[in-house]
Amino acid sequence: MIWRKEKSMSDISIGVGGPADQGRMAMDAGNHAEAVALLREAILDDPGDATLRADLGVALETLEDYDGAAQAYAAAAALEPDNPIYHFNQGAVAQAQGRPHDAAGHYLNALEREPLFAEAYYNLGTLFFDAGHLEIAAEHYGNALKARPDYAEAASNLGLTLRRLGRQAEAVEQFQLALRLRPDIIITHSNLGLTLAESGRYDEAIACFGQALAMDPNNSPLHINISLAWRGVGRLDMAADAALKALRLAPDSAVAQVELGAVAANLRRTGDEAALATLLDTWREIAGETAQLQHTLAALGQSPTPARAGDAFVAQTFDASAKRFDEMIGSLGYAVPEAVGAALSRHLGAGKGDKDILDAGCGTGLAAPHLAPHARTLTGVDLSLSMLQQALRRGLYSALDQAELGAYLIARPASFDVISASDVLCYFGDLEDIFRCAGNSLRPGGLLIGSVETIAGDKPYVLHEGGRYAHDPAYVRDCLTAAGLTPVELTSLVLRYEGGKPVQGLLAIAAKP
Repeated sequence: MIWRKEKSMSDISIGVGGPADQGRMAMDAGNHAEAVALLREAILDDPGDATLRADLGVALETLEDYDGAAQAYAAAAALEPDNPIYHFNQGAVAQAQGRPHDAAGHYLNALEREPLFAEAYYNLGTLFFDAGHLEIAAEHYGNALKARPDYAEAASNLGLTLRRLGRQAEAVEQFQLALRLRPDIIITHSNLGLTLAESGRYDEAIACFGQALAMDPNNSPLHINISLAWRGVGRLDMAADAALKALRLAPDSAVAQVELGAVAANLRRTGDEAALATLLDTWREIAGETAQLQHTLAALGQSPTPARAGDAFVAQTFDASAKRFDEMIGSLGYAVPEAVGAALSRHLGAGKGDKDILDAGCGTGLAAPHLAPHARTLTGVDLSLSMLQQALRRGLYSALDQAELGAYLIARPASFDVISASDVLCYFGDLEDIFRCAGNSLRPGGLLIGSVETIAGDKPYVLHEGGRYAHDPAYVRDCLTAAGLTPVELTSLVLRYEGGKPVQGLLAIAAKP
């Protein structure tokens, strides 16, 4: 989790007397509606006082009247254009309203007037972090720390940014700095623990999560995080206990159930069937027959294997992981987006921006930078609304739609020149139907590019304990042909690493005649 933006500021001390002082006293007491009325009265008496307008802006912003606050701050800045606080406050309101470009302009105006304005650098960092421009975000958070070396929140966010950039050692240093400055920041303990776990330093991660839990023992996400670390050191008993605690604290938590599914898969791999049965029974007692539990039972072979994962399971799984997805997948050496980009270059040449492209199962938009150079329009579709919200921040999509993929493709005949299916086919067992849907949605000569996990053996596909399908390469080719598509390339590759071991797969490319 990232610390959010710094709030708007007031540079006025409270006195006593007329409506101006009474309004400020009302603000200090938390009576912001009363403060607004008093400050407006004061402005009528003294319309040239910039500080009155700025204080009115703070009161209105607290009441979430952002339009009114923006007008008040703009009036203050017009009266005193060299006051950096007024420009900063305009930026804070624009950021709250979802106007990042305007916000950035106001923060830069503030920095022109006060080059050591740490909070302005910090908020710029958050703007660029949210937009996915991580190198720029890191620079701004670093500038905030230079301007104010005791800025714990800036160090914490710089750590998270470095973590997302894959610079784990530097991230750890920044988190540790933040905790030296403010040992009470639970979020920073959590992010440090996650970074240590991603680096294989599980014992240190457990200690870190333990410190956070000592401060907040009823924090369900912290119990989930320590479960992950317990799995890393092979203590599945402790992992199960922590994940079940998380679920008891938040019975509707999809994140807790995703972690329980991971613990269950590990118990099956180690052959501890008694502990697995206890885990599943307790899970059912707490949460009932949820979509997560039903899919886990199928993956464990305790119920029939479905032809594809259920919509509720997929949506809940990725809603649960959306905010941390890029960091998690980045730590696994995920290679599919780059492979898709290279395949497009092989088959289409240099990007000319002339194709209508569908990013099927787009997730947070990791493939978008590799698809965009070829796209006239780039559309993303996903079942998870939370993932789509992350994808929107990249600013690369022409449209983003929440829908089940098969129905979406059927409803859009001959609509796309390229359909990219990165890491989505692992939630389908039977591939022929989804390939037919893709063929329906492609224009003649169009390309389908998809990745699958692979198996060797006599089965067309299997559902692994972890809840993902893997396919026989010959079956993939047969399904493409049966769907009326012409396979043009099936390339083996390592999709990612799990537990330090490669996950084998292939990239399938087929053309519509």
